[in-house]
Amino acid sequence: MSTIVVGLYKETGSAKKAFQALIAAGCQETDIETFGGADSADKAAQSLLGHGFEKELADQYGAALRQGHTLVAADIADQDADAAEAILDENGTIDLPDAPAAHKPAQKARNGGTVEQETLQSVKEEVEIGKRRVSKGGMKLTSEVTETPVKDTVTVRDETVDVEHRKIDRPLSPDEEKAAFGEKTVELTATSEMPEITKEARVVEEVVLSKTASEREKTVEAVARRTDVKVELVGGKSGNKR
Repeated sequence: MSTIVVGLYKETGSAKKAFQALIAAGCQETDIETFGGADSADKAAQSLLGHGFEKELADQYGAALRQGHTLVAADIADQDADAAEAILDENGTIDLPDAPAAHKPAQKARNGGTVEQETLQSVKEEVEIGKRRVSKGGMKLTSEVTETPVKDTVTVRDETVDVEHRKIDRPLSPDEEKAAFGEKTVELTATSEMPEITKEARVVEEVVLSKTASEREKTVEAVARRTDVKVELVGGKSGNKR
């Protein structure tokens, strides 16, 4: 019986080194196939299907070749399969780009057999406790102007100037006689009062908004979940001794 051992490489040079290392270890060149580039993707997938690989896994290798990777597949005797796989790994095999984490870099399948893979993942939650600022509401001050009519009654005074001519017939007094023939001007001015409004703005109240900050400690509890994979043997048979 023989086993197909495959290794995927990102660089063509690494694939060539792996090929040469298998030859140096005693593998026959005719038992080793190298697939590189998108043109060989379908051919590689069909070859892997023919050697017992599942279609999904074979298609994943084909997709990797379309992305520019190189695949080395070797038909190795069963007893030498582990050593050949180690050689492929030592020369830089990589994981399938879309493969689950449980896939090994180098895969192997026995001729005529089927590779079956089931994967469970161990998952661990990381809990980080921090804090964030939230709004609790507050108060807003807005000033607005209102108008209130003010009415009052005041007394105003008006003056007028009148002219009156009086007819008199009497002799001048000595003082009047001295000033009778001198030039003189007499003037009298009338005034009136009008209502006048004056305003004075006075502060009657102040409204102050203030904010007080305080700190307190608060205990926060959370649950960090973890999924572990438990391995058990199944399907074993026990025999009775007589």
